[in-house]
Amino acid sequence: MRVLVVFHGWLPDADRPGSGGAIRAWHHIEALRGAGHQVHALSRDQDAEEGFRSGRHLRSLAKTIAPDAIVCVQPEEAPNLAGLGVPLVVDLYAPRLLEAPFEGSDSVAREAVNTLRAIASGDAFLFSNPRQRHFGLGLMALAGVDLLEDPSLIVPLAACPSAPPRRVPRHPVIVMGGVAWPWQDPTQALARTRAHLEARRKGRVRVLGGKPSLGDTPVVDLAARVPPGKRLEYQGPLPYPELLQAYAGSSALLDVMAPNAERELALSFRHLDALSCGLPLITTRDNAIAQLVEDFGAGWIVEGPLEPVLDQVLDEPEELARRSQGALKLAARFSRELVEAPLLAWLERPHLRHRGTTPLTEAAELKAQLTQAETRLEGARQLQVRAEAETAEKRLENTRLSEQIAALTGTVERLTRSLDEVAGFKREAVRVLGSERDALGEEARSLARELSDLRADLAKKDAEQRASRREIDRLNQAISGLRDEASYGEGRLLEAGQRESLLRQQRDAIRARSEANLLSRLLRRFRRE
Repeated sequence: MRVLVVFHGWLPDADRPGSGGAIRAWHHIEALRGAGHQVHALSRDQDAEEGFRSGRHLRSLAKTIAPDAIVCVQPEEAPNLAGLGVPLVVDLYAPRLLEAPFEGSDSVAREAVNTLRAIASGDAFLFSNPRQRHFGLGLMALAGVDLLEDPSLIVPLAACPSAPPRRVPRHPVIVMGGVAWPWQDPTQALARTRAHLEARRKGRVRVLGGKPSLGDTPVVDLAARVPPGKRLEYQGPLPYPELLQAYAGSSALLDVMAPNAERELALSFRHLDALSCGLPLITTRDNAIAQLVEDFGAGWIVEGPLEPVLDQVLDEPEELARRSQGALKLAARFSRELVEAPLLAWLERPHLRHRGTTPLTEAAELKAQLTQAETRLEGARQLQVRAEAETAEKRLENTRLSEQIAALTGTVERLTRSLDEVAGFKREAVRVLGSERDALGEEARSLARELSDLRADLAKKDAEQRASRREIDRLNQAISGLRDEASYGEGRLLEAGQRESLLRQQRDAIRARSEANLLSRLLRRFRRE
């Protein structure tokens, strides 16, 4: 068969603490798989990937999976799974209606509606012990279930099949485990245990677990009522394998609570986990498992002072070992194969029961619809409040933006005037610069004409310079010829005259060179200008 198991929380994991509902679902899942069924486990999206986000989403996923049967470990989800034409098993292992008073009067009304709707939705119902079944039979009758067919099944909580072996500590360790729910008050027992161990100067107490998440319901911190000390330590919630290791390495489990109706009906997960590890229980007569603990010698039933029991734990290792063996024998009574057998037997021939209605179920359904409508109305009101707040904020923002726009408009006007002034200045500057440009153009034309004249003068000077050079060369040749023709005597006279003539020529040549150099410098200066 294809079986869908619906629950809340995390399945037992090495990295995270486990919740009771998830451990219960885990045992169902493993038993179903062991029997050859194909199992689909489905939890909330906050607990696992691809989980359901809402009741409507859960119903849609269930239709997609198309199971042959559904096991709903979380009763408040059962109405979302009803009417699919699939046999629905509702697990009522926890007496939520008796837990609700500890969470406030509103919780009682809510759980009454949830319980009646869950029972009206189911085809078979699971209870963890006979006391719970007797309590549930009246509720089933109120919900219109035909008790002549008796669709109730007693499926106790299961012992852990993979519990670690027992390890006796060198010094006595008394442990408390589980979540500190408001209907579980171990204050007096814990305070007496701490005081006795301190007086005996022997042993210690470890409190393992955390605070529950109950919305607005106030939860009293146990450490605030019984402060830690040398003989008492508090430790937060542990991953499931580590919790079992802590149980296996302790001496006894202290489970003595203030009496109330819920404690008389509940079979706690801590009981089975401790027994699985061979850890004897210290509990009271009103507990649902008390008679079995006494029959199997799996612990102590406290009916008077607590201190004599604590002395046995501290001083009698042989008695402790005997009761530890009794715990393991009692745990075998709660093996998964035995406790899950009624569920597996029912799933061999699952069937839909004939559903009747009662005024209470009709009222519960109307109340649920009213609650949903009120929830939607409250959501709409909150949306309206947020929308009105956003509208007021937008109005203020519009006012601020209008003021900014007005300020920006004035700035634009001032900038426009400034631009006009700048444009007038630019026009005047363009006119002045145009006049200067015309004047510079005329000056440039004048300089061009002067440059042309200077170039002509320069060309003339260059021609004169070349002629002077040729004349100098001719004179040099003539002087050389005269030197060769004149004799020594006549030459001296003639040489004086020639020298005087030569000097005159050299002076003329030097003067010509000077004029040429002057013209060259003038030309270079003109070109630079």
